This record gives sequence, C-alpha cells and structure tokens, in this order.
Amino acid sequence: MIFTLLGVVLSMEEKMKRIVKEELSGEKAKSYVQQISRFHRIQASPMFHDAAEYVRDTLLQIGLKDAKIEQFTSDGSKKYWTYVSPVGWEVKSAELKLIEPEQKSLVQYSEIPTSLHVHSKSTPRKGVVAELIDVGVGTKSENYEGKDIKGKFVLATGRASLVHAKAVYKSGAAGVITDTLAYEIKDVRESVDIPDACSYQAIWPTGKDLEKVTFGFSISKRQGNHLRDLLREGKTVKLHAKVDAKLFSSNLDVVTATIQGSSKKGEEVFLISHLCHPRTSANDNASGSGLLLEIARTLQTIISSEKIARPKRTIRFLWVPETYGTVALIYSHPDLISKLVAGINLDMVGEDQEICKSVLVLDKTPDSLPSYLNDFVFSLIEQSVKEFDPVTVFGSASTFRFTENAHTGGSDHDEFVDST
Repeated sequence: MIFTLLGVVLSMEEKMKRIVKEELSGEKAKSYVQQISRFHRIQASPMFHDAAEYVRDTLLQIGLKDAKIEQFTSDGSKKYWTYVSPVGWEVKSAELKLIEPEQKSLVQYSEIPTSLHVHSKSTPRKGVVAELIDVGVGTKSENYEGKDIKGKFVLATGRASLVHAKAVYKSGAAGVITDTLAYEIKDVRESVDIPDACSYQAIWPTGKDLEKVTFGFSISKRQGNHLRDLLREGKTVKLHAKVDAKLFSSNLDVVTATIQGSSKKGEEVFLISHLCHPRTSANDNASGSGLLLEIARTLQTIISSEKIARPKRTIRFLWVPETYGTVALIYSHPDLISKLVAGINLDMVGEDQEICKSVLVLDKTPDSLPSYLNDFVFSLIEQSVKEFDPVTVFGSASTFRFTENAHTGGSDHDEFVDST
C-alpha cells in the first residue's frame, strides 16, 4: 500500500513537471526582459513608472485582473522606518566634452545613460567650463590636502556618492568625474577587462544635500587614464559639462498582482523582483523581472485551464524599486507581513555564466529563522538542472553552476526577515 501511494505521488509530481515545462517559455521570458530593458529605470523616475506600467499592463493581458501599481511618496525626505526615500529624477540630455588641451566629446547621456551620475541637476543653459583636478580616490579628506578645487571638476576613482559629499558639498567643486567600476572583483572583473565601460554611479542626495547637489559624469577607464596622462604632463585640462535634468518630489511605484488561493486565503506565498536599474541592465534586474512575468503567465495559464488545481494559498507577485519599494510597501501595509508565509526573490537570474564568471546563488534564510524551504528550494534547483541538462555517456551535459550561501541580504528578500 505504501509503495502504491508513493508511486501515485511520484507520478503526479512528474505530471506537474511536464505541465510546467511545456508551458514555461524561455523565449517569452527573454522578450519580457527586452521590453523592460528599454527603460532607464531609476527609482522614482518617469521611466521607472513607464516600466511599471508595462509590467502592470502585461499582467492584465495575461489574466491577472487585480494587477495594479501602488505609489508611495519619494522625495528625498520622506522616511519609511529608518529608510529615507530617494528623490525623483528626470533627464532630458547631458554631455561632457574635453576642450583643452584637446577638443573631443567624452560622453553623451543619449548614447550611454550610465555616463551621467544619477540625481545630477542641471547646469546653466550654456553649461559649465572648468579646470580638472585629480583627487585620487576622492573619498577621504587627505585626498584634497593642498588642492584648490572650488569651482573646478574633480577626477576620482571612488564611489560617486562619497566623492560628491567630500568634493561638492564640503569643498564647493563644480562637479565630479569618475572613471572606475562600482564593483570590481580582483582577478575576475576589473576595469582592465572592460576599459570602455561607463560605470553606473549615483549621488543619492537627501535632506539638506538636495540644495547643494550639482552633477557628475562617469567616463571609461581608458578616458580617465588619458586625462591623467595629460595632467601628469603638466597640461591644464579643461572640460565643458552641460546637463538638462531636474530633481522633484515623486513616488515609488510597486506593481502587485495575485493568484487567489482556494482555501487558505489568509496566507500568501510571494515572488518578488526589483524592477529598477539603468538602461539596459538586462541582467540586473530586467532578468528577474522578466522571468517573474513569465512565471506569473505560466501559473495563470495552467491554473485557469485547470491543468493543475488552484493553490490553497494566494500567490502574490511583486515588482519593486529595490529595497526602497519593499520597505515602503511593508511599512504602509503592516497587515501584509502576517499573511506572508514564504517567498522567493529573483535577483539577477539571467547572466551568461561564462562571460560573467558567475554562479546562481540561493541566499538562505538567516539562522534566526531556520526553514526546510532552504533545502527544498535547493533540491528544486538540482532537479531543474538535471531535467534540462541530462547526464550523457560522457558525464553531465550541464556546465551550469549553482550553490547556496548563508544569508547575506543585499536584495529584496532581506527586508522580510529583518527583525528590526
């Protein structure tokens, strides 16, 4: 009797796998990623709202009739618990030129959106011409000793937000130029590997800094090295910066939709993905957002066609501005926390592992919240790899790498397990 029941359970599990595998489409997921990555999806910006509308409209088209956008005030001052919301930001154009001792265009926002530091404000209509001073890392006071940077541009390798705080807010620099990757990994991903990349950098001004903020540009390491060579030769280097952008009070947009449960409607399982980050940012995190759309479409299709039974618990789908949107959501809906029994966060699930030297990581629940779901989800990853990459006579056909980590946070799963 036990073996018979076990056989029934296994056959149902295999049937479920086939149903999901037949419906789930990598091509559809990729098409969603392509659509989302058209937008320069900076939190509290008009293009983030456009992306949120695309996700909501797609959900409505696939049959999730309660899909909607919830909005929460985001103005650089409004706080959700200890989190200060980002200020709204909109850009029309921006360009940085080298005008002395040579003349050449360095970067244009219309070509490379990441070339303009997020939250840069407008220059005067004709722009700003100023001398360039190399301040090294630019995040420490000693980087500025003996240097007069007031009214000048600083060239730095540090994180833009920290350089702006030191150079612009405290010392009156006209603007900041950075030429480094925000996240370098020694021997894996360094500036030397992608010398023409303009790293995504943001200023994140809040409170009184909103009045002091100016603008900044991100240039490539190749361009930065050329400017430093000119400075080392003793030449005066002048740049012309022109920015048409503004800061304003805005909203954080959170897209939400549900597949209602059949019996345990007071309990919800949620799937979440952050929708933000610059154009194109296909991996971070249009990949998670696009896959989540395809998961929603697949589940809605096989449930509405009665290929599988409606789940007992409600499934909630969430697309958020990373961290800020999640915090604003649960701050504004304290009743939601008691309903959520489990969740999975999809963050950067689309990398080419050979190009990025990456590994799909399951970030487990913290030790303070132990759960069998850690082992269960990891076993599903193992099964999925075997399902799509079977063992051959030469061994495993899969080159897909995956692992599990102790809880590290750093994405939208963290807020749901934070005891504070």
